[in-house]
Amino acid sequence: TVAAYLAKAGLNVCVVHDQDQVGGGAITKELTIPGFKHDICSVAHYMLMANPLIKNDELKLMAKFGLNYVWAENLTGVIFADDTVLEMHRDLDKTCQSIAKFSEHDAEAYRKFNEITLQQLDMITMGMFSAPPSVAAAAAMMEQSPQGQALMRASAVSCWDLVEEYFENDKIKIALSRYASEMMISPFHKGTGFGFFFVLPYMHKYGGAVPVGGSGELSESLARCIKAHGGTIKLSSPVKTFKISGDEVSGVVLTTGEEILAGKAVVANLNIKQMFPKMVPGFDLPENFEQNVKNLLHCNYFAFAEHFALNEAPKFKVGQGVDDFFWVEYSHSDVEEYAKAFLDLEFGYPVRDFVAYVHQSKIDKARAPEGKHILHIYAFAPYDLKDGGAKRWDDIGQEVADGFLEDLRSITTNMGDENILGRSFMTPLDIERHNPAMIKGDFLHFAMYNWQTGGNRPLPGWSSYRMPVKRLYMCGASTHPGGGVTCAGRTAAQVVMEDCIFHGKRTWAWILRRS
Repeated sequence: TVAAYLAKAGLNVCVVHDQDQVGGGAITKELTIPGFKHDICSVAHYMLMANPLIKNDELKLMAKFGLNYVWAENLTGVIFADDTVLEMHRDLDKTCQSIAKFSEHDAEAYRKFNEITLQQLDMITMGMFSAPPSVAAAAAMMEQSPQGQALMRASAVSCWDLVEEYFENDKIKIALSRYASEMMISPFHKGTGFGFFFVLPYMHKYGGAVPVGGSGELSESLARCIKAHGGTIKLSSPVKTFKISGDEVSGVVLTTGEEILAGKAVVANLNIKQMFPKMVPGFDLPENFEQNVKNLLHCNYFAFAEHFALNEAPKFKVGQGVDDFFWVEYSHSDVEEYAKAFLDLEFGYPVRDFVAYVHQSKIDKARAPEGKHILHIYAFAPYDLKDGGAKRWDDIGQEVADGFLEDLRSITTNMGDENILGRSFMTPLDIERHNPAMIKGDFLHFAMYNWQTGGNRPLPGWSSYRMPVKRLYMCGASTHPGGGVTCAGRTAAQVVMEDCIFHGKRTWAWILRRS
């Protein structure tokens, strides 16, 4: 994203990438058999839809470079152990009608909650795509209004605290808090409330955006944009270190020894834990900087992914329209079991409690040959296993994958061997191997607790995308607003342009007006 904006501004841009395909976490591959397109990490681009990059098509990714989206109106079908079903739709009224089957009180509470938070959503999303203020400045601003005070409180308490305040039915509490758990932190931990406060109203406003042809089509469209504006992309070119000259960066050194020099700046979409101190040899970092990087906390659990090429989409025994949903979850009904399952993950036990069945091909026919389907099983899993650590995943990965398939077969009518044309899986260790920036398989780089977000991300005093080495900048999941497909490199690009290119002489609006 940064490279595309800089190239559009007229700079000579070179993107250096370690893999054989652009994309990082937004990447699509034929993981099972030819013709079936599977998303390795990201499967939908919900958070991206508010970014002016997409909202205003600033880089013409959709108008000129082949990016298209389809929207899932039926978002999440939640199947409980007693075969009751909760339906989460983009349409708020339909969602409230489904909640009312469990609790009239909770249906009304859900409507009121969304009415309150939707009023603040534009302010929140604007903050996502702007450089964050310092923690002190943000606090001073928010304490001036009741809405800001509510956001401060939501950031400090747990998701479960907020759910308990609004709702009374345990199934509804569990289903709604599961949305916040996608931040890969237990919803019972303090500092997670903002995820609940933000995710649900955002979903209703912007819907479930699925890129046609795979998540990687976003990355490929950015690559086409970069090349159209004269940029260069070097694949299969891992960077070993940054080249340092005095107190500033002057380029990168590849693992082959090749050096690529930078006239203006170097922007790194890496994990900050990869970069410092290993990739700046000999550079004298500020006091406590290295220790603060080391102290960054990873998420509580990570992702286990299983991919299927199918003759036909799964048919769920429960019926009730669940087959129409793009995303289906099998859920706890008991709060104590739900809470204990999160603890099991934190202590290294590979539970089978948190599973989603994602069917992109139901709404995007470009994912599979005509009449065929793909399925993505997405589950929470520990990285360091209780017995044997991360390396033990190589021994038990197949067993765990088989367990997820066994569970799916128990709740469907057609997932026998005759329906499965191809199958593959990735453990958290495999995900780390695929993308070394995802240390421990952490696709958010490190956890999005309230003290590791906003003006604290990646570190207090270093949230401006500028790093201690002059002319070295960061973008991506280690920076504000954090992990997920947001293309927030748009903000980092503004900072680079202001510092290195226009020195205040040209405006961001001028850059966007360029053809």
